[in-house]
Amino acid sequence: MKIMLTTTAALVALAAPTWAQNAMDTDGDGNVSLEELQVAYPDATEDTFAVLDTDGDGVLSDAEILAATEAGQLPS
Repeated sequence: MKIMLTTTAALVALAAPTWAQNAMDTDGDGNVSLEELQVAYPDATEDTFAVLDTDGDGVLSDAEILAATEAGQLPS
């Protein structure tokens, strides 16, 4: 039972950034724009977004949100 609970907790923790992106991705394109990020995090600026957008494509991917969450740049 303890192993099952530990495994479940680990899976939930790993999936949290994807759930966060899905909640922020209001237009359903699979990415998060600056405007979508600002709805979830009103204090986010263009500079903040530029730091999170590591590939510079103008949107945040699952990988970028996961990296930002793991680095403490976005709350989990």
